[in-house]
Amino acid sequence: MNDMVSELPFAVIIAGAVMVGLWISNTLFDLHVPHYISRKIGHSAGGLGFLIAVFAFSSAWWPIMLTGLFGMILWSARFRRPHIFRGVGGSGRDSHSMSEVWFALAAVPVFAVGWLWLNTPFIAAACLLFMAWGDCVTGLIRSKVYGKPVKGLWGSLAMLIVCLIISWAFIKPFWIGVLGSVIATITEWAFGDTGFVKWADDNWAIPVISLAFVSGIAALTGNI
Repeated sequence: MNDMVSELPFAVIIAGAVMVGLWISNTLFDLHVPHYISRKIGHSAGGLGFLIAVFAFSSAWWPIMLTGLFGMILWSARFRRPHIFRGVGGSGRDSHSMSEVWFALAAVPVFAVGWLWLNTPFIAAACLLFMAWGDCVTGLIRSKVYGKPVKGLWGSLAMLIVCLIISWAFIKPFWIGVLGSVIATITEWAFGDTGFVKWADDNWAIPVISLAFVSGIAALTGNI
């Protein structure tokens, strides 16, 4: 409990950084930046929050509470005041899509399993960054190459490169991270509105499937 109280300022800083990212997303959307680009600012800010969390907190409880809280706020806003977070979702996106909600809520089981249960906070963070930063880059590359939100080779290649960098930094041994990066990239390509598996959102599929795969391989090879 004392640790959580002393770490409260870090929780406030992370929450503030995420709110700034959401505000920038709204501003860009209001300036008529395409939504599939404006929402990537939210992705970047969320990823920064995930990254800071593993260095700032002594346990997963603050990250779990923060991501759960943001998930509930985004979910409530989607139904009550969808214009509030229009830059990442809400009125800026099709009503059936709950991507911004899944972005936050996916971190709850990933941190709970990867950090609390398996005591591998950096693997948990890496799997979330696959989604936050890897998917962010693939969206930006595809917008540049294709001019619309579609799946494509160059976007997937860019995501794979970003995921490999993340794996090199946080997943040991690196070969497990390489396999996890490939799985994350395939999952992003297959899931989501423009993928083959349309019923499942890639914002939860990427980190959950990546964590299951990386943790499973690490456990089987004695690296956990």
